[in-house]
Amino acid sequence: MVNIEQKSSRYPAIRFDEGKVNWSLVPFSALEGMVRVLEFGAVKYEANNWMSGGGFKYTRVLNSLLRHIFSYASGEDVDKESGLSHIWHAQCNLLFLAMYITNKDHFNGDDRYIHVYTALTETPTGAK
Repeated sequence: MVNIEQKSSRYPAIRFDEGKVNWSLVPFSALEGMVRVLEFGAVKYEANNWMSGGGFKYTRVLNSLLRHIFSYASGEDVDKESGLSHIWHAQCNLLFLAMYITNKDHFNGDDRYIHVYTALTETPTGAK
């Protein structure tokens, strides 16, 4: 039987972490508000409702995200309905989109309008 104290003093601990996600870079306290919004949604709708049935259409999430960002940018810190920060609501919407785009086999709601220009000189529709 090996004496743990003897072995640990003679051999350094080894772990192969190269290329793995470094979770120590995440300030978890900055995510707590987002979790509060998820809790609010779980009571209002149902836990993880945003993942049901293939998730929301991207434009619906983007619209909500922008409403919260513009409300905050206009000086309104707190969402009137939830009493929680608009920034925390925006974080939730970004979380939803991040989940959707990293799991496209389960979430297929990408309905963004994407216009591909055929030349750099082409004028976008409606532009003057």
